Amino acid sequence: MIRYVGFSTLPLLLAAPLAFANSAGAAGDYPTATIADYVLGCMQTNGQTRKALESCSCSIDVIASILPYDHYE
Repeated sequence: MIRYVGFSTLPLLLAAPLAFANSAGAAGDYPTATIADYVLGCMQTNGQTRKALESCSCSIDVIASILPYDHYE
């Protein structure tokens, strides 16, 4: 049974880097402090909720995918 559980999680472990590659690549040029500053400011404007956190985190990824960091500042 333990082997079965181990093999069933193997595809998830192999796919995990691919799942995060797009989001990491989108904001990869942006410093972590800049991303955090954006998300905190966005949440202050839109509410301190889990939904605001998710929306603000997603919006900076979209901005980063369209606008290089050199043009952001």
